[in-house]
Amino acid sequence: MSTQKYEFKSKVLERKPCLISMEVEIEPSQTNPELDKVYNSIQKTAKIAGFRTGKVPMDMVKKNYSEFAREKLIENVIGKSIFNVLEQEKFIPLDMPVITKMEYDFGKVLKYSFKAECQPDFTAKDYKGIKVSKKINKITDKKVDEEIKMLQDRNASLVVSEKGEAAKDSFVIVSYEGFIDGKAVEKIKAKEFMIDLGAENTLKGFKDGLTGSKKGETKDIEIEYPKDYLNKELAGKKVTFKTKIEEIKDKKLPEANDDFAKDLGLENLEDLKKKIKESLEKEEVKRQNAEVENKIIEHLLDKNVFDVPESVVLSQKNYLIKRMSDYMKQQGAKEDFIKKQVESSDKKYAEEANKSVRLAYILNSVCSQEKLDVTDEDLNAEKQEMLDANSARKDDVENYFKENKENIASFLKEEKIFKFLKDNADITETDK
Repeated sequence: MSTQKYEFKSKVLERKPCLISMEVEIEPSQTNPELDKVYNSIQKTAKIAGFRTGKVPMDMVKKNYSEFAREKLIENVIGKSIFNVLEQEKFIPLDMPVITKMEYDFGKVLKYSFKAECQPDFTAKDYKGIKVSKKINKITDKKVDEEIKMLQDRNASLVVSEKGEAAKDSFVIVSYEGFIDGKAVEKIKAKEFMIDLGAENTLKGFKDGLTGSKKGETKDIEIEYPKDYLNKELAGKKVTFKTKIEEIKDKKLPEANDDFAKDLGLENLEDLKKKIKESLEKEEVKRQNAEVENKIIEHLLDKNVFDVPESVVLSQKNYLIKRMSDYMKQQGAKEDFIKKQVESSDKKYAEEANKSVRLAYILNSVCSQEKLDVTDEDLNAEKQEMLDANSARKDDVENYFKENKENIASFLKEEKIFKFLKDNADITETDK
């Protein structure tokens, strides 16, 4: 490969901490020898009727391949000069520079402009002794009882109501037909459809119209759907539901006793309470750790403000938007609705992306300063822990580590950094 260096004139058009924009000029005395090399290379493989490959006269090569030669010359000269231009400015590019403008014709000055990005010249500061207040949520017997009540509710059965009429928390089984402007709508029709009057997502019109109803009654219930309702056929329209009350049911909760605990796979009620308390305590520790880490992140971002490469932020923003869009698609949202959400959230995701990229640079700087890189010992310990927990799946664990070593190392690195930050933080505890 040629190591030729070109003489050039260059001018910085713009310079920021992570960005440089430049204009470069290279005289014909520098480009003409390169052009000769390009034509000689073309001549070796040129194919023109009446001549053997490699034997086409140079004047015919220049006549038939001039545009190709021009493009190849530009590619070669820019490729061989652009990093020399950056080196002169002591600018180490993050990625390939982007050509923004190019002018060249045979025998004339080759002019091009480009922009390039670099990593921020940055060292993290104020990351030790961070003052953090951590709220402690004590796990009391009352909280355990509340969890048991939720378990009772989830394991409840539906029985025919003895109240005689539907209450605010009843389950009403109805058959109905929907009418818009007096005309029946085929798609709005159901037999023995169950409506949970206590559910948050049940439309208020149904709650109000069915509360107090009795089995066998018929009712006309008018529902006015909001303009932003997901079903566009109903959005902004008034629908009259001609409804027949087929049955009214209520929840019957199982008793919180030893039999209930055994049905859930536990020995007795006390064993159930013990397991619930242990689970709540583990969740509370996770919540506390998340709270501390979030406050540390806020502090780091507040104390370390610096420019980051725009292309990296844009890439992160696009990732966040795609993640949101994919989730909304899975939930059944329409494309036009997703598009509106993306447009309205663009600024929010740009800010989130900037913080995310800055945080990554901050954490990497802390890692470098404190020598917290993941070692083979760290990886082996993590693998052994997983092997101990999955002794019957040794081959699966080995394959998982082999295929995901980089991701596992990245996870362990972040874990080590946050452990260091928390160990060196000034954490005070307060009751929640």
